[in-house]
Order: sequence, then C-alpha cells, then structure tokens
Amino acid sequence: MKENQVHTIRKHSRNLAREWKLVANRADQQGLTVPEAHALIELSTHKTLSVQNIADMLLIDKSNASRALASLGKEQFVEFTENKEDRRAKDVSITTSGRKRVQQVHIEADELVGGALELLSPQEQEVVAEGLKTYAKALRYNRLQKDFIIRPITKEDNSAVAAVIRKVSDEFGLRAKDGYAVGDPMVESMSEAYATTGTRYWVVVKDGKVVGGGGVAPLQGSNDGLCELQKMYFMPECRGTGLGRRMVLKALDFARQSGYKACYLETTPELREATSLYETLGFARQESALGNTGHGVCELRYLYRL
Repeated sequence: MKENQVHTIRKHSRNLAREWKLVANRADQQGLTVPEAHALIELSTHKTLSVQNIADMLLIDKSNASRALASLGKEQFVEFTENKEDRRAKDVSITTSGRKRVQQVHIEADELVGGALELLSPQEQEVVAEGLKTYAKALRYNRLQKDFIIRPITKEDNSAVAAVIRKVSDEFGLRAKDGYAVGDPMVESMSEAYATTGTRYWVVVKDGKVVGGGGVAPLQGSNDGLCELQKMYFMPECRGTGLGRRMVLKALDFARQSGYKACYLETTPELREATSLYETLGFARQESALGNTGHGVCELRYLYRL
C-alpha cells in the first residue's frame, strides 16, 4: 500500500464526514446526535434491544450508548422495560414518536444522497455504491483482525501448522488417502519446505497459538514463471475475518516482487468460501491443470496474472 494512497483515502473520508455534518456530531437538522440517530435506526428494525446490543452495533462503549438512549428516552423516542432474564439490565424499544423521527432522519439523508447522485451517471453511481461497500467491509475486517498476527513460519511452528492442516482437512473430509494435500510429506516440516528462494509460508497466530497459514512456491513441472498458492488452511476462529483475503494478497505481493508472471492454485468445491474468495480477487478458472502439483483429485483450477 502506497503512503499517498492512504493519505488520499483519509482526505476523502474526512470530506465525507464534513459533508454529512458528522464533525459537528449532528445527524439531522433537528438536533439528533449521530449516536442517537444510529440507535433509533437500529431500534426501528428490531422489536427490542439491550443497551449492550446497541453499543455493539454502533461500535461504541456501553456508557456512550446509555447516554444516547437516556437522551432519546427524555424525548420519548424510546422506552425502557425490565429484562426478564436479568433484572439489572434494561430492554429498549422504539416508540411511535421515535419511528416518526427516524422517518425524518431518512428523508433528510435521502435528499442529501439523492441530490448528490443526480450529479453522477448511472455507471458512476454503481462505482460509488460498490466502492463504499468494499471500503466498509475492509474496515470491518481490519477491526476483526486486531487480535491476529501474520508472520513467516519458524521451525518451532511445524507441529502446530501440521495439526491445523490435519484438523481443517478432516473437517471438510479431505483425506490423505484420496490424494489431498494433507498427505504431502512436507506437512510435517513446513518451515524447511519453504526455506528456499522464491518460496514463503506465513502463519496466523492468535494469543500465541497458530490458527492458520498459507504459502507460495514455484509451480512444480512448469518453466513458465508460474508460482503456486499452497497449503491455505484456517481454523474456524479465523473465518469471516478477512484473514484469508489478507493472506492471499500477501502471497500475491510476494510472488510479484519475486518475479513470477502468474500464480496458480488448485482446490475443491468443498471449500466454497475459498473458491468464492479466489474468484472475487480475480483468479480465472482454468479448464486443464498446469504443472504437476501431485493433487489431481482437486477439480477446480485457477490462475492469477501478476
């Protein structure tokens, strides 16, 4: 990531916040604060929520959520009831007045966004919508990854990496006797297998424990400057966090810097989330196998031009 790209995106994000009046902590012309408006919007789509539910949804601490809800309560936009399971907790629901206020928030916001979109072509509107969606997802993934570390494998990681490969393979029914990668001899000594030039393997660590990994190496049986994405395995706690995406992008960046022309991979339909990721990132399906991976059992083949 180039530094000027980071600065450019930050600049545009600041401008967006200013245009939305978020710097002044205003969400509408009648004086609702941003947390108040967001709380009302969430409550308008749920029968009841707890204060903690709302704090989690808005990514703020419970005390800030409580202050916003207390203010909404004074205006009779929300009402509080005793939680049946925990008498110390309160359930929150939106009132009729609150729903009317949410409608006003939506009307003002729709006018702001609609007016701006009228200045864009249909194609530009699609670019904006998809770009914002992708950017928001990346920010979410970055937040979810804060407790994980990705680093190069060491010899001390060998047994842990082998255990992850076996556990994930067993979870998806990928057996060594059928020809899947879990049966490769290198599984027991991954650090040594990826110690040569043009190879690299990274592990994902959480709380000092290896919970995933992935690597890249020259594609065996090919002299066309191709590398292969290999041994991508992630335990359940890694999934849904974007770590697979980060690992693939890291591997592609390494491959590009190492002078490879393209990156090849083979996988199986059982790994649906993985195949979806590869296709989203631009890997193209191949009709026939390339090189000699030793895993003819894998029905899906992809290639990414670097």
